[in-house]
Amino acid sequence: MARVGGNPDFGTKYKLNFGRDVPLTEQVKAVVYPEIKEGLKKLASDRKCTVPDLIREALEQYLAREQERNVS
Repeated sequence: MARVGGNPDFGTKYKLNFGRDVPLTEQVKAVVYPEIKEGLKKLASDRKCTVPDLIREALEQYLAREQERNVS
């Protein structure tokens, strides 16, 4: 049941896409050492982005490299 006075179009008409052409819908979880997490947080701060942005970029590069290796 919708909240009284709430926006009935929230989530359908009004969505946040964060400037992406394709929405992010899937999640992947990884457990890392505290030193790695702190290193990622520092790098993200230096690059003025978020840790998930760094991880997405790293995964895309890894997949591209592995696909290139498999084609060769």
